[in-house]
Amino acid sequence: MIIFLILIVTIWFFSKKNERFFLWKEKLIRQPFNYYLLIGLLIVGFFFRLDYSERYGDIVFPEPILTTKNILFSFISLLLVLLSFFSKKRIIKLSLISLELLFWLFKLSFYKGGYLVGFVEGADPLISLYDTTTFVLRLFIMSSLMKIKISQIYILICTLIVMMLKIHIFPMPYSDIIKKRKWQMEDIRVRNYFFISEWIENSNAEKKVRIVFLPSKTIIYNLQNNDSLLFRPFYNVWAKGKTILRPYMYVGEDCIFEFIERGDNTINASFRYKGENYYTQMNRKNDSHCSEK
Repeated sequence: MIIFLILIVTIWFFSKKNERFFLWKEKLIRQPFNYYLLIGLLIVGFFFRLDYSERYGDIVFPEPILTTKNILFSFISLLLVLLSFFSKKRIIKLSLISLELLFWLFKLSFYKGGYLVGFVEGADPLISLYDTTTFVLRLFIMSSLMKIKISQIYILICTLIVMMLKIHIFPMPYSDIIKKRKWQMEDIRVRNYFFISEWIENSNAEKKVRIVFLPSKTIIYNLQNNDSLLFRPFYNVWAKGKTILRPYMYVGEDCIFEFIERGDNTINASFRYKGENYYTQMNRKNDSHCSEK
């Protein structure tokens, strides 16, 4: 937003001082150049993942261009803008660009990331500048199609209000908020499932592996040489109902334990410890409580 404000102030200053600059500025925000700019920016946004981004957090990862959502979102916007541009009737042009604006606002609020990135969890400067620029261009196009004259300052104020709301009030896409709520509910369900009692290996072995799930940690008893392992709080792999345990001390890949629910009182356990693979079934020990040995 700071970059956008600096850009606006610079344009305003030069347009006041230089008549030729003022004429070019007025030309660019009116038809057909405002259409040309918007179409060009939509194409650039598609190839550089500015029109739609899934960026989140401080981990930077390359975003492939040819993803379903990126293609679909950019295609719909480009199609509506092009149809508006080539339409002959003013009312159709206005209707199509208004529809595209509503679609873009839906995408911005419901799907688009890039506003909670980096260590400070702020907006990506390029993405926020891109969205601000394309948003104001859409408003200028709509303004030029209306019979009533709207002052440029009102358009800029409207743009700033919408973008400030996105950056500071609703930075997380609403679809992610829904997913987060589902994950939280699933986390509660899984914790309730595991914490009711301890689990014991369902085998004929004389010494059975015993697992105790506690709110802050998990302990596995009776491993090789009567070893016991202490693990961090478990977390879910949401897609497949799989629970993974990782030890407090890093001891290599041999200590990644996976559990999959197989019923109210049964889980399948799969792990490797000190060179030995474990593929076994655990049963709930109903006559015991979640306490350490």
